[in-house]
Amino acid sequence: MSLTWVISGAGRRVGKTSLAQGLCQILPNAVYAKQGCGTWQEGKPPNLFRTDQELASFVAAARAQHEHVVVESNALARRGDGDIIIFVDATAGQADSRPDVDLLRAKSHVQIASGALSGTWREALRQKVPSPALRDAVCALFARHADRARVPDAGVRRVTPVRFSADGGPPVPDPCEVAAEELITVMIDGVGNFALLCTPCDVEALAIGFAFSEGLIASIDDVRACAYRPDQRYIALHLDSRLQGPTSRNLIVTSSCGLCGSRNIDRLLAGELTCGDQLRVQLPVLHAAVSAMQARQRFFTRTGGTHAAGIFTAAGDLLAIGEDIGRHNAFDKATGRCLLQGVPTAGHAAVLSGRVSVELVAKAARAGLELVAAISAPSSLAIEVAQRCHVTLCGFVREKRATVYAHPHRIVGLEP
Repeated sequence: MSLTWVISGAGRRVGKTSLAQGLCQILPNAVYAKQGCGTWQEGKPPNLFRTDQELASFVAAARAQHEHVVVESNALARRGDGDIIIFVDATAGQADSRPDVDLLRAKSHVQIASGALSGTWREALRQKVPSPALRDAVCALFARHADRARVPDAGVRRVTPVRFSADGGPPVPDPCEVAAEELITVMIDGVGNFALLCTPCDVEALAIGFAFSEGLIASIDDVRACAYRPDQRYIALHLDSRLQGPTSRNLIVTSSCGLCGSRNIDRLLAGELTCGDQLRVQLPVLHAAVSAMQARQRFFTRTGGTHAAGIFTAAGDLLAIGEDIGRHNAFDKATGRCLLQGVPTAGHAAVLSGRVSVELVAKAARAGLELVAAISAPSSLAIEVAQRCHVTLCGFVREKRATVYAHPHRIVGLEP
């Protein structure tokens, strides 16, 4: 059986051709084709076609002779013609230059962009590519390509402090990186403005996740538009007009507190937010999820000053990750990333890099996450809310141990 891989992109210079050529080097018995308006030049890949008919004829013939046909064509992607359709987002600092970007994203099975994770890629490839080794190789290629789209310094700042030594040596300059902290205003039509002290990366996911955890939206379908202006440090969300209330709110949510904007803590204590009971997890999966999250903490590796939160499945696949100076911001980024990618959170689990305070359990319950696994300890109120919201709460998930504070029945082997 032959597979047709179709590659589309947000605009020019996003690396569609280099990705296609990389795939052809990985996939066995693969051939490349491109649809475009340019002319073929010496040193450029062959099989350049101008019309849909020419390309369709080539693909039909190639499928009879090759295991994989890799086609660079926005036209095919728009029509949904392809076994695996890949969308390559704009690189850092590059604006979308195509009017059909949203359609191309919607038609794709795989999106390669800043913050994208291999868990979603693997799920998209699982039924199409039976070989685990080949899936790993393709996902590794996607990851290398996604790295190009990341803003390298969005979450860090370069500083030059002076380091003193206790042994009496002279003070010396010690250039290093620290986690960035900025005030980003989330402007939500008909609701109000929310000033978030946060790490200014993955801001779209943060705004969407914040709106979701605050109960302002129920799904990504409630968001009509999302526009981020990094130069003015604000992001505007335009919601479905049916969701806009008569009153507005203006709040500052600091990087150390995520409950400042919560309107209904009484609902948590009353247990009105309850999750389902479908998830069952093997204990080693919790440790694997912690390891996977830590491997993705690129800002923590550079600065030692950020928190992380991830969403993972019962099998341990990491679906999304958020990283920020605020643990609640990191959680919102992770859930926001799932919403943006159309990945449901209900029935999955969360992994956290630090202690568990009550707002994190509240966000988990709101997202339908049935389990929270953290490296450090929970607070007393976090335990109480977890009990009432039916969330399995695990702390000190490190090395070979885990302490379960609420609803241990979801951990296989610990159920009564």
